[in-house]
Amino acid sequence: MMQRLKIILLCLIASFTIVHAQEQPVLRIGVLDDEQGAITNGARLAVQEINDSGGVRGADGSFSRLELIIQPSGIDMEAAVNALRNAAVTAVLGPETSEEVLNGMPLLQSLGVPVLTPAVGDTIITSDSSGRLVRTRAPEVMQGQALANFLLNEFGLQRIATVQLDVASTASVIGFSTSASALGVTPQPALLLRQDQQINDLVQRLVEADPEAIVAYGSPALAGTLYSNLRNDGWQGIFAYNLANDETFRSIVPFSQLSGILSTTTWSYTATDVTSVTFLNAFVRTFGALPGDVEASAYDGVRLIAAAIGQPGDLLTSLHQLDNLSSVQGILRPAQLNSGETSSNVTVTRLGSFGAPEVLARYEGSRRLPTDVPAPLPNITPTPVPTNTPEGVSITISNARQNVRSGPSIQFDILGQLNEGEQARVIGASIDYTWVVIDFRGQQGWLATYLLEVHGELNRVPIIAPPPTPTVGVTPTPTPAPEPDIVIDAAGVLPSPIIPGQPFTVSVTVRNAGNSNAGTFAIASTFPPNNVYIPALIPSLNVGQSVVVTLNGTLTNTGFYTTAIVADINNEVAEGANGELNNTFTFSYIVDRPIRNQGAQTLNLGDTIDLEGDFVQGDANWNADGGLALDAIFGAKLGIIAGSDISAVHWDLINPGVINRDSIPRAEINLGSLIGIVTANGNRGVMRVDSVTDSQLTVTFKVYVG
Repeated sequence: MMQRLKIILLCLIASFTIVHAQEQPVLRIGVLDDEQGAITNGARLAVQEINDSGGVRGADGSFSRLELIIQPSGIDMEAAVNALRNAAVTAVLGPETSEEVLNGMPLLQSLGVPVLTPAVGDTIITSDSSGRLVRTRAPEVMQGQALANFLLNEFGLQRIATVQLDVASTASVIGFSTSASALGVTPQPALLLRQDQQINDLVQRLVEADPEAIVAYGSPALAGTLYSNLRNDGWQGIFAYNLANDETFRSIVPFSQLSGILSTTTWSYTATDVTSVTFLNAFVRTFGALPGDVEASAYDGVRLIAAAIGQPGDLLTSLHQLDNLSSVQGILRPAQLNSGETSSNVTVTRLGSFGAPEVLARYEGSRRLPTDVPAPLPNITPTPVPTNTPEGVSITISNARQNVRSGPSIQFDILGQLNEGEQARVIGASIDYTWVVIDFRGQQGWLATYLLEVHGELNRVPIIAPPPTPTVGVTPTPTPAPEPDIVIDAAGVLPSPIIPGQPFTVSVTVRNAGNSNAGTFAIASTFPPNNVYIPALIPSLNVGQSVVVTLNGTLTNTGFYTTAIVADINNEVAEGANGELNNTFTFSYIVDRPIRNQGAQTLNLGDTIDLEGDFVQGDANWNADGGLALDAIFGAKLGIIAGSDISAVHWDLINPGVINRDSIPRAEINLGSLIGIVTANGNRGVMRVDSVTDSQLTVTFKVYVG
């Protein structure tokens, strides 16, 4: 009887919980992006976190659950917008690019709700007559301003050249050049690649001018060629390119030349402030991939919407009135920026020796920020009044952060830092009063007076003799705390490429780089495109010990992918603040079917190509009968594959739904064209056009098994 009552009671509780959940209001946010796009994934993480914490709180104190309505906009913007309108969305995130925003502006305005886009084009906000467009990343002009500040103020450069590789990058070049000129340096030469001009012409002019730095904007493919040729011709200066992380750019530049390239972004996954690291870890654990600046801005966009929902009044007005909102990108200040802007946060990065973007500097507008914090609020501590100052002579820190040293020069060790607005009583000074001494955590701490606000008569404090000047280059090595530090040194996969439908093994080398033994912990990764989650357990790992762990799984779709392998994924090992930051290893791999045959062939008029090479039957003929064309024969099918390279083609990309033509005329066949083929035997393949005339066609080809 008691057991029956217990079951009834549990059912009643469950029913109440379901009814209560169903009664919670739902606010829908539209997303103009692919199902697994950057905006979608960034928004998903934020929505999940908000809903898990109880939902978003409205101005009346009630809570609502957030729901995403995702509509791909790349094919049919009008259909996507109509679907969002029918779903009665509260706000919209996307689209991603400036071109999409400008082309779809009337449709976006017709929604009648705030549209938050990560597009950085300078003209998109001014082109919006409705006032409903809101940008979630710093625009191009601010990124140019940050790069100019860094090159001129940090490096002190005077000879800077700019290169514009296409018309679409005009605004980017103008933004940088205007900022550099305002700082006293007009870029020379300022080159534009014209349609009838060759990259080599630009390279020659740049090598002859020999600028200290070259700032390039435009096509990733052209930028990669420009940079590689510059290095091959002996130019040794600094190269900056705003799309240095683009896969096309990286595929063209030799790996040995990638190190040192500067770039700008609105957020980098290598940022080490707590907010960025927390977001990075959550994103990697959720999606098994590294987030980029668009993902971060979409996450921040949802947080902006949630914050605005909590304010009285309509959503758009509340969005514009938000201020000092902490986010992944930094502090967001819509109320202080131009209408429609939310962020002025820019990060300057440099590609490291292994290709990761190292954070060199962070800016909020023109203000340089510490690299390890998102963007500290100015004047957090009120300006001190005389009644609150310490007795006697005192100082107030006037910079965002000030080093406290063990003696009166930069040769002495740093004891710690004081933040802007903090005060301290002066207990002494150097004989020339250029340094003051305070009691800093029980020690004598020295600060340079030209960086401080001094209150009182400094000549009344005692003169303190400085400690002996330390030997230059000798820094005492602190004894590290006994903590393990789990790192992943390497990873490799067999077979490579991974064969779809067959087991693969990723061998991961894990090492304890700390000074204390580690107990049981796990490593894991989620492998796209099928999002296969694979963990492995390590029972223990002693100091300095390495172990090779295998992750085994099966994938079914082909392609080029990157995932993050995370050590100590459940945070079972106490590694300390630094140790927790190096647990993620970026791993790239290919999934593709085996190659049956590959090679190159020149076809004269009337010649046939047999891709399998089995001499049973041909697959295509370079035919002059009835008009010059490449004709499929014996049931084969052809089709143009746009926007790719033969090295980036995989089996799934050769889609029979697109590769379905019987003939391709000469007018469509150009140098570099990719022609997909389903052979007469039913195998998928691809041909790259290496040369073509009205009488001859030369191709490089590969054909898969199946």
